[in-house]
Parts: sequence; C-alpha cells; structure tokens
Amino acid sequence: MTEDTTNKLLTQSKIAIILSSIMLSMLFTWHIQDVHAATTTTTVEANIVSSINIVAQNGVVFGDISTSSIAGTVSIDTSGSRTATGGVTINTSTTGSPANFEVSGVPNGLYDITLPLSVVITSAAGDSMTVDNFNSSPNSNGQLDAGGTENLSVAARLNVGSFQPFGAYSGLMTTTVEYN
Repeated sequence: MTEDTTNKLLTQSKIAIILSSIMLSMLFTWHIQDVHAATTTTTVEANIVSSINIVAQNGVVFGDISTSSIAGTVSIDTSGSRTATGGVTINTSTTGSPANFEVSGVPNGLYDITLPLSVVITSAAGDSMTVDNFNSSPNSNGQLDAGGTENLSVAARLNVGSFQPFGAYSGLMTTTVEYN
C-alpha cells in the first residue's frame, strides 16, 4: 500500500470512529432522557352547590313617632323592642318590627351577612331622615340548618330631626348574604 492509500484509510477510519461516537452519544442521550420521563393521571373534580338565596319577609318598621324641638332617635332591636332618645316619642299603640328575611341554600352552609352603613328615607314632600346602626341576628355570619334555611332579623336606628316634618317616610336597604 502506498502512503496516500494508508492516509486515506486512516482518515476514513477516524471519520468512522468519530461518526460512531456521535451516534452512540446521541443514542445514549436519547435513552437517558427517556429514562427520566414519567407520566401519571389524576382526577379532576367539581362540586356544584345550590346558590344561597335571601327573601325579604318584611322591612324595618319604626311605627308612629312624635317629634319636638329636640332631635332624637328611635331604635328597634332584632326582637322588635323599640326605644327612643331625645325629643322623640314612640306611639305605643302602633307596633314596630325589625326586617325579617329567610335565607336558604346548602344544608348546614356557613354564610356572611353584609348590612348597609346607612340608608336615607324620604317623604313624598322630599323631607329625609337617616337610618343607621344596622345590626342583625345572627350577627355578621350565620349557618343554615339541616334543612338549608335560617331566619335573619335586621335592626336599625332612625335619626329624627327637631320638628321633623310630618309624613310617611320610606327608602330601600340592601342586605347581602354569601357563602363563606
């Protein structure tokens, strides 16, 4: 063999060895990547619950009130008991009542109660008074019974001005319940 032929064979052998090394390296790397992969499955779940509902039975009723030159307040608690301060007198021959609601939803469900901070009530003549100090029973949250219901009572305080003009006053209050 000539030296050129020997050099060509050596070059071809080197190329064959290099190509073989690259192919083995790729094959080994592919197998290593395959060894490190794993797959599994798991469940996906959802639970649709009944929505929570609130139905008004009646609103807050302060009853008949007399005013004087001195401003005052009338408060009604969740049991329906009324008290007056300042120059305001409650007519005891009329009754008052807290707002009453029926809350319903998921049996034994826990819920939060959101009451207004204040509400302005107005007369047909455009005169106004502010109702505030809203509170409820149950207090800030409740729990539905095994049948999925609970009664909610909302009490408040009416701020009466001095010589508050005569008339029937009304307004709207928003009470919100939501699952917690």
